[in-house]
Amino acid sequence: MSRDSNREQDPGDVRVVFRRLTDDDLPLLYRWLNEPGVVRWWEGDDVTWPAVVRDYGSASTDAAERWLALLEGRPIGWIQCYLAAHYVGEAEPEAWWGLGVDRTAAGIDYLIGEPTERGKGLGTRMIGGFVQDVVVLRHPDWTQVCASPVSANVASWRALEKSGFTFRGEFASEHGRCRLMVLERAAIERRSP
Repeated sequence: MSRDSNREQDPGDVRVVFRRLTDDDLPLLYRWLNEPGVVRWWEGDDVTWPAVVRDYGSASTDAAERWLALLEGRPIGWIQCYLAAHYVGEAEPEAWWGLGVDRTAAGIDYLIGEPTERGKGLGTRMIGGFVQDVVVLRHPDWTQVCASPVSANVASWRALEKSGFTFRGEFASEHGRCRLMVLERAAIERRSP
């Protein structure tokens, strides 16, 4: 037996995979959205149990696709994608378009829900994997992927940078200054194997 076979696997070698969020996952998402390290960045959003069921459950009429991120079968985070054009008139996509984003751009929102999993580079792996495995493969007409974390949430926009997103500009929102980060589909396709 090789000595290497007893070595622990490098966590960086383990792939983050995704599955659709189901109603059975809502208690977990509710817990994550109310976790102090998350809620500070979702301040102002209604994260009560009835609101989580309304906004993220199967009866939601919202056009976003919601997913769980799993590491070795364990849920570690949540991520969603949507066509920004479905939200015409809402402040965030309107600000994006003012900064030159395409009408065919996707938006993503995400979180690492488990506090013990933060600060390990999983956000970068989750975002990069999701863009490649879900956004690019399922939505060939989406030309860009955008996210706009609060500027003070340095860990969030740094994870986007490490995933290949570039800074496009800042804008004011109800949550404070937001930093628009954009990844061009052409850049994604150049990196693909």
